[in-house]
Amino acid sequence: MMPSTVIVNMNTCNKSHKITVSMRDDGDMDVDIKTDCKNVQEYANRLKKITMADMSDRHGSKILDPDVSASLSATCLVQIGVMDAAWIETGMLSGSLCKKVRQNEIILDRYDSE
Repeated sequence: MMPSTVIVNMNTCNKSHKITVSMRDDGDMDVDIKTDCKNVQEYANRLKKITMADMSDRHGSKILDPDVSASLSATCLVQIGVMDAAWIETGMLSGSLCKKVRQNEIILDRYDSE
């Protein structure tokens, strides 16, 4: 099986992150993050391996752990990218659906009903 990869483009800081998660024989997952951001690189250095519990239970998740993610800004989407890649890798998020929709969005503009 091919590892699962997602791209996180943070246009507000002009940084890009390529996150790859691959299943290991023991059921844990390896996390590889290629980035041009020193803060995300610090996070990546602390997050090399995750478990099923890390991706399925927010409480106690290494992905979201404040000590692991201390270098990230509160608005950085890289943690969600790791979650997405892990969910795709485990089949909890459909790879074919992801190919079809291609991306999710956060629109940084106020809602205007006019």
